[in-house]
Amino acid sequence: MNPSPTFSVLIPTFGRAEALTVALHAWEQQQPGDVSFEVVVIDDGSPDDTRDLLASLRPQRFSLRRLAQENAGPAAARNRGLRAAQGEIVLFTGDDIEPAPDLLEQHLQGHRKAADSDIAILGLTRWPESDSVTATMRHVDGVGAQQFSYHWLENGSEYDFRHFYTSNISVCRTLLDREPTGFSEAFPSAAFEDAEFAHRLTEWGLKIRYRASALAFHHHPYDPRSFFERQRRCGHMAALLWERQPALAKWLSIRDFENLRLQTATLDTAGRTRVDDVAQDLERWEGHALSLAGFYDSLDPSPKAQDDLLHTLFRYAFLKGLGEGLSSSDHARSAAAAAFMALMPSAAMDYKKGLKSQGLPCPAEDAERLIGLA
Repeated sequence: MNPSPTFSVLIPTFGRAEALTVALHAWEQQQPGDVSFEVVVIDDGSPDDTRDLLASLRPQRFSLRRLAQENAGPAAARNRGLRAAQGEIVLFTGDDIEPAPDLLEQHLQGHRKAADSDIAILGLTRWPESDSVTATMRHVDGVGAQQFSYHWLENGSEYDFRHFYTSNISVCRTLLDREPTGFSEAFPSAAFEDAEFAHRLTEWGLKIRYRASALAFHHHPYDPRSFFERQRRCGHMAALLWERQPALAKWLSIRDFENLRLQTATLDTAGRTRVDDVAQDLERWEGHALSLAGFYDSLDPSPKAQDDLLHTLFRYAFLKGLGEGLSSSDHARSAAAAAFMALMPSAAMDYKKGLKSQGLPCPAEDAERLIGLA
């Protein structure tokens, strides 16, 4: 029998054959050659030519395991991969993640230094230098930390379950086997299913140590509109997480949403009418906010005021999704309108002032319409 590889690299994929090609090519370039590993790709019912791509590959550097399933989401795909994985250490990553040539060596060094099978090694995932990085992308991986919190992490320090980023994290199989149910398949989208799993692993001793030299590159461009939708989906998944792990409410803005719902319920007639008016035309109001946020999105460096505007916009998107996950459609829409009115007019006003202080023009129509809601 062949000895078990040191690493099993788990990659769930859905409809991103082009990105997956880049990722698998990079895995072929892993150095040094004495680190043994397999790559387990789980095709989650891709509608494109992912199946043909996987069938055509003949990698030399690693053993490629090809698994396929009907579309069931990344949690189910990872679970299927875990059942098949043979490595002593499992590296979770994505189909749009390009590993640096020494990624596995850096993870291995991290585990050897830790000398503790309960310590997971979190590597750094950042944007490729060759890609056009928007203000949105800089924000969500920077001070905003809506996607990753690396901006605030210290190399070598340990962090809690919220930093179990399945773009670039490795875990000893002995720890994973203590939680044999794996990822909760109640999560249909890629948000919070990793944190929920990590929260359960914490009860078995999981600790997460950050190793910045374990580097990978994320090929997934965002602009304000696409990340807005991502945050809205995250809100939906946060509602599911709260349902499964009520103790995590303090990290999920549950109280903020409940306060908004209470404020909406206690409005006077005039206030109720204003909220109803915004609710009936909410997508148009959101369009003004997205247009405002997108005006300088491709500018590098972006205006200083951009981060504050994006932070507020994406916070609103999360709250909207959370409400949709927690309430009936009518109540959720009213709560979203109330959140929009509470957050976006003042954010637009501050943005206008910030641009003026830098001598930059502000998109007048979008800004003035939002400010007029105050």
